[in-house]
Amino acid sequence: MTSQSAERGRVYRRCGCRRPDGRQFGAGCPRLQDGSRHGTWAFAVDLPSADGKRHPLCRSGFTTRKAAETALERALESERTGLDRSEDLTLATYLAEWLRLKGKMLKPTTFARYRDHVHAGLIPSFGRLPLTDLRARHITAWSEAELARGRGRTAVYRIGATFSSALSHAVRTRVIPANPCRYVLLPRPVAPERICWNPTQAAAFLRHNHAH
Repeated sequence: MTSQSAERGRVYRRCGCRRPDGRQFGAGCPRLQDGSRHGTWAFAVDLPSADGKRHPLCRSGFTTRKAAETALERALESERTGLDRSEDLTLATYLAEWLRLKGKMLKPTTFARYRDHVHAGLIPSFGRLPLTDLRARHITAWSEAELARGRGRTAVYRIGATFSSALSHAVRTRVIPANPCRYVLLPRPVAPERICWNPTQAAAFLRHNHAH
């Protein structure tokens, strides 16, 4: 019940049944040969190592051969591209971990702003989505929805900038190949022109402060 990958690695069935001595049968269980659906599918592949020793990557628990083959292909693709892609990593988990790391290097006031952006804005909107499934269209739809419900452009821009910073970290650590925020964020809001007081206005302000 074993198939070899076209590139390398193998896909096989295994189970948790135990021998009389207490050890698991693994892929050698007799019931795996009787044509039943006993056990689950797994894959194993040797990954290159700097020390020259064998470093196998093994994963099991897949319900079908196809699911195990797909997982093996993803593992090999991650090795080829250098991307540490995890299909199970949600944005909620990733953003929480990123925020934890940022807490070690930011000023308390800056960290508090990032924390509010993540927990009040980003995780409620994107948390369930796998990080590798995030696309520019999701961010565009989010910003349009926020503006439609009356949120200010400055607030939306700042939350989006925090999101972009978090995703840039994911690119640097080779979790995703590109930052989906890069080309879809709202433009930075233009600050209103500041008008300087003339001497008369400044004097009036100082007299008011002195009197009150």
